[in-house]
Amino acid sequence: MVARMPVRRRYLVIQLKRLRREAGLSQDEVWKALGWSRAKLQRLEAGDFQRLKAGDIMALCQVYKADKAIAEELIQIARDSRAEKPWWIRYKDVLPGAFLGLEAEATLIQEYNIALVPGLLQTRDYATALMRTSVDIHGEEEVQRRLEIRAERQRTVLDREEPPMVMAVIDEAAIRRQIGGVETMKAQVRHLLELSERPRIDIQILPFSAGAHAAAGVPFTILGFDGTDAAGSVVYLESHKDGYYLDTDEEIVRYRLIFSRTQGSAMSVEDSRIFLERLLT
Repeated sequence: MVARMPVRRRYLVIQLKRLRREAGLSQDEVWKALGWSRAKLQRLEAGDFQRLKAGDIMALCQVYKADKAIAEELIQIARDSRAEKPWWIRYKDVLPGAFLGLEAEATLIQEYNIALVPGLLQTRDYATALMRTSVDIHGEEEVQRRLEIRAERQRTVLDREEPPMVMAVIDEAAIRRQIGGVETMKAQVRHLLELSERPRIDIQILPFSAGAHAAAGVPFTILGFDGTDAAGSVVYLESHKDGYYLDTDEEIVRYRLIFSRTQGSAMSVEDSRIFLERLLT
């Protein structure tokens, strides 16, 4: 079923990485054995690809000595994926990384942000104000393209038939900073309040009074694809380029613990609503 293919592609990536690790092979050993470039294998394991070649998956399964049934399943996923073109592909010229594809497939999104409201929760005016001050965005045409991406991203993730569970911990600094001016920020706060009423969105404010906390000033996003288990999850650390992806069990468990403790330092969901409402009075 084409509508489920993004999840199947993510499943394929998870399985290929598992097979490589079980085979006791490093990425360098694999790409050299196949005569590929290092970048090709890295892109595949990061989920940063538009189309898969069944022949490439077959070659990897042979190197990994994969079970026949598993190999056939993964090869079929690659064949099926040729018929699908994900929505974010048309924006590859301005956002070339893998994050949009991974986020669109996630069933659980846990995000801690310091200076800004998370992208999924931003209003158009708030996002516009940010983009027009960025040194990495050149010209109004690119601003409008990125606003299109932001709107499509929000619809695809938050408004789909079975949306992910979104847990956002937002530092008070992000709410206090007047991005776009007073009226833009009031509209942004109202938007957060509206989103917080959705059953699958929890928004917590981390107040200045919390002092030191587990996240230690480092923003991150955890994308889960298989419930709450570490297996198959990804931690994304944003940068000015594509960012960094962490996916070992140890890293996932560590960041889940950091997020849990940061939630504990933040206001409750209900107290966060009260805090936001007071900002509007």
